[in-house]
Amino acid sequence: MRRFFLLLLLLLVALGLWAYPLLGPAVRHGAVPAPEGLKSPLTLLVYGSSPEYSGYHRRAPERFRGLADTILLVRLDPGANRVVVLSVPRDVWVNLPGYGWHKVNAASPLGGPELMKEAVAQITGVRADRYVVVSTEALRKAVDALGGVRVCVEKPMRYRDTAAGLDIDLKPGCQVLNGEQAEGYLRFRKDALGDIGRVQRQQAFFHALKEQLLSPSGILRLPRVVAAVEPYVQTDLTRQEKGAILGFAMKQPHLVSLLLPGRFGGGGWEVDQEALRQLLDVYFDGEALAGTGDLTGRLVALVYGPGQEALAEKARLRLRELGLRVILHPVDLPPSRTEVLENGPGLLAKSLGELLGVPYRISGEAVLGADLTLRLGAEPPFL
Repeated sequence: MRRFFLLLLLLLVALGLWAYPLLGPAVRHGAVPAPEGLKSPLTLLVYGSSPEYSGYHRRAPERFRGLADTILLVRLDPGANRVVVLSVPRDVWVNLPGYGWHKVNAASPLGGPELMKEAVAQITGVRADRYVVVSTEALRKAVDALGGVRVCVEKPMRYRDTAAGLDIDLKPGCQVLNGEQAEGYLRFRKDALGDIGRVQRQQAFFHALKEQLLSPSGILRLPRVVAAVEPYVQTDLTRQEKGAILGFAMKQPHLVSLLLPGRFGGGGWEVDQEALRQLLDVYFDGEALAGTGDLTGRLVALVYGPGQEALAEKARLRLRELGLRVILHPVDLPPSRTEVLENGPGLLAKSLGELLGVPYRISGEAVLGADLTLRLGAEPPFL
């Protein structure tokens, strides 16, 4: 009996030490996880606030009014146990009330979160219920508190901006990035795809971050992550909503990440309204997917790395047998696994994934201009 009470005491002490970093944020925000979670869907506008400067190389005090960096429309859907993240490129032009035509990221310094909500609503047709603004410091602090995040860097990334204090020097390969390196990975856009390539890397990072957070070590570190990020976040969420979101997160909803469909043009990113409507119908309005995806004549981007040329040719022939058109898309780093991607409703990805016997994901990481993307891992099961 004495041994039992000793073990119980040790367990309680360990639990107290684990939860202690949450004490400060819980007191300041008055929020603890609500067991029932969210009772109805909630839409958040989440965006990063770039640093402001009072002089050359001198960071101004944080006001959360810098140019918007990463812009996300997030749908928390308890009915589907799903989190949908729609990335809005910062180079979309929008007519801001009282300010005229600007790129969407300018809405933050001009009018703060409320103007950002209006701008994103004009672009997507969806008005966020609440906003969450995050400073760039939050990312560094969170990743370091988590012990780093494992990411597959697809190519060399080198860029220096002394005025912004940004020095990116990443080598290709799968590796654990610390906070500073993760910021560089997410902010790099000095390549052919510019901001769109950066958005796609952000979506890959979201999935890697989710896996890390749900790992045993991630769960152990979660309280210190929350405590590290809390000073660098501004929001209009109520205490009850924060508690409901925490309760919803504990149910481990699955993640769908999407890129605002469109194309380059007009000095920015032009939205494909029909493709956007299809995404919103399914992932924001809750319409059920009906029927099966007809693959005939669809265009598939076949992604492969160095040394996989023979595999790619076999895969190309297999896809053509299924009635698909194929474009080859070589990359610097072989994909870590075989999977089908679609930045769309999902019927096409489901159909092709089931035909090939490989997993599929709805993700904005898909190759632009193609209906589907097939990434070739080391041993594709269908070859």
